[in-house]
Amino acid sequence: MNKAQQILKDVRIALGLEVKLAQMTLEDGITVIEAESFEPEFSVGIVTEEGIIALPVGEYVLEDGRTLVVTEEGIIAEIREAQAEEAVAEEPEMEMEQEPAAPQAKKIVESIVKESFFAEIEQLKADNIALKAELEALKQPKVEEVVELSETIEPITYNPENEQKVESFRYSSKKEMSAIDRVMAKLSK
Repeated sequence: MNKAQQILKDVRIALGLEVKLAQMTLEDGITVIEAESFEPEFSVGIVTEEGIIALPVGEYVLEDGRTLVVTEEGIIAEIREAQAEEAVAEEPEMEMEQEPAAPQAKKIVESIVKESFFAEIEQLKADNIALKAELEALKQPKVEEVVELSETIEPITYNPENEQKVESFRYSSKKEMSAIDRVMAKLSK
């Protein structure tokens, strides 16, 4: 990055147009956490391949020896400085206690991801069962209603009085028909 780009980036950060996130590694050396600032009341999350996941409640030892305390998921409650010489004697005991804490954070994140994955699968299974039941209901033959005619209805019969007579004109002659005669003959049919 050249000097002009660096100055432009610093100006954007100063104006609040760009947020610069700080990253730290936990004591295990594997888990990376990210926050705008590692101070109380700022949000903090674990960096994963899928994105950033809120840091679960607990105490986490950073690489530099400080302890990050999270009392509400994803929010830093406090950061404790590394303890002085008094803690040096107690430190071997605390190391045994703290070593599982870092992998525990990774296990918690894994369990949260797995729980959400399996919850989604269970929801899909339930939806699948409901759709199959609906499909079976649609496949069932429908019973049609049978309507019986009452005996009071009379069948339709021929009525000679309703017959309409149509007058027709038939022109015929024994001689050869002219064009008009042929048209008239076709019209009268």
